[in-house]
Amino acid sequence: MISLFKLSALMGLMVVLANQASTADAASSIMPNVCTPQEEAGMPCVCCKKACWFGIAEMTTAYFGHMPGERSDAEAKFTLAMMNQCFKLECSDSCPSSH
Repeated sequence: MISLFKLSALMGLMVVLANQASTADAASSIMPNVCTPQEEAGMPCVCCKKACWFGIAEMTTAYFGHMPGERSDAEAKFTLAMMNQCFKLECSDSCPSSH
């Protein structure tokens, strides 16, 4: 299981990242680029959600030291919740219906 301290630390990290994202330009993001410029122009919502998926998966894998969910379902659920928050924070302009 995830300790309360680890959960609090990871949530604090997401708050800091969210604050940075809200004060940064819309073009800059904390998530990786996963689409070509042509794909980004044609499917900005899909590209944003893919960036969240891969970025959060990479971040939580590095944090836990293994793929989220290998030790407990709580890790997997936490990672999915983080991805959902990323969709809301990072993709609100690209995906107006994701509020």
